[in-house]
Amino acid sequence: MTDVYWAHRMPRSLRDPIIPNGRFLSSDQCRALADRLFAMRSGGGSATLRVDSRWGSTLRWARNTMTSAAEWEEHTLTTTREIFGAPTNGTVSTDSLEDAALRDMMRRAEEMTRQYRQDPEEYPTSFPMAQAEVHPSSQPKIWFDSTYALDADARAGVAERVFSVVNAAGLIGAGDLSTYASGAAFVSTEPIFRYYPYTIAQYSITVRDTTGTGSGWAGVDFSDWTRIDVDALTRVAIDKCERSRNPVAVEPGRYTAILEPQAVCDLFSPIFDRAMDRQAAERGWGPFAAGPNMSKIGQRLLDRRITITADPMDPDLGFVPFDWSGEPYVNTTWFESGVLRQLSYSRLYGLHQLNKDWALPNSGSFRMSGGTMSVAQMIAQVERGLLVTRFNDPRIVDMRSMLLSMNTRDGLWLIERGKISKAVKNLHCVESPLFVFNNVQFLGVPQRVYHPWATPVVCPPATVLDFNFASISDAV
Repeated sequence: MTDVYWAHRMPRSLRDPIIPNGRFLSSDQCRALADRLFAMRSGGGSATLRVDSRWGSTLRWARNTMTSAAEWEEHTLTTTREIFGAPTNGTVSTDSLEDAALRDMMRRAEEMTRQYRQDPEEYPTSFPMAQAEVHPSSQPKIWFDSTYALDADARAGVAERVFSVVNAAGLIGAGDLSTYASGAAFVSTEPIFRYYPYTIAQYSITVRDTTGTGSGWAGVDFSDWTRIDVDALTRVAIDKCERSRNPVAVEPGRYTAILEPQAVCDLFSPIFDRAMDRQAAERGWGPFAAGPNMSKIGQRLLDRRITITADPMDPDLGFVPFDWSGEPYVNTTWFESGVLRQLSYSRLYGLHQLNKDWALPNSGSFRMSGGTMSVAQMIAQVERGLLVTRFNDPRIVDMRSMLLSMNTRDGLWLIERGKISKAVKNLHCVESPLFVFNNVQFLGVPQRVYHPWATPVVCPPATVLDFNFASISDAV
């Protein structure tokens, strides 16, 4: 059994000033930190250290006025300890860089290896990673000076420009602009050392009218700040707000639905967040379980036009090329022409079940294939249906079928005879992405979307049949 304990948090003023010049830990600093920690071990066995060191800046506004602006630094250190002869391990985390906290973290991890016992047949001792995997060939371009150099004055200038445009339209805007620069490291006593720096920029804006009847939204994230067109996104949000004013109620039921790329991401992301584990599926848990010790790998579960991949080298999807366990991410096809080809698994599972000395980790990022149609072209093909901007807070109702409960938000329109006829009130939806993406009529051009955890996702717009809009939601 692996347990996790968050070690005590120290005031920042008491922490070791290990970063005199940088905003986050460098490669050399992570290596030195690991040396300090591993020297604190007692007894034999192995240990690992994962470092997630991050500098961030956030500027938020509401009602066309800046409400907060901040810069911060944080460091999450996680160690896993294995002691020879103990069929278990202990995992502990802290956010302090001081020796006392590191020593306490190591001590608690070692205590866990003695306190928790598990069946060695079911949870065998882990095996070291092959040294050849220490330096993966993939070197994604996910660091951009344009993001790192966006200072407070530049961020404030962007916000003022947004306020001016929204004010000129007689509307009210709220949103945020955030940038992050991080160093991700994995260090092992085997020895293995991995380090990768990356940047993220996020922009999202919600625009409301003064009567509270119209709402529009737009947003995106990229590693490269210069790829975010703030002006274009702001215009999209304003346009959606103006066109969504004074919505009328429509009868709930099953409609042909055009899902914009953000709505497709909102609908499909829970599968990658919660359901892509092979061992869980073979134990009968989740939508990909197919009976005792069986998964649905090899079965067609989606429309034949849909292929879903994840590649850290994808220029629109790049991400850190290794996971929290130091396992490298590789170019993976999860679904091919609608067929489930892979589910993620650990190195232990690979060794003991597949006779493979590697893991297949799931980054949570994915690219869904699409077509060539625009949303406007899709609208022209629909006799009667609904156009959806996005879904708010999808929640899993039934894990077996991946049934989700969610609401439409920030722009919902009725389509009649190939044209948008009127704005309609938001609707509560109860639907499964596995059902929805088996009823695809058209697919559009994939594009990068907004993910609240800044996990890169690329999705197309889609026209789907018989989408279940279950009830009216009065929220704007």
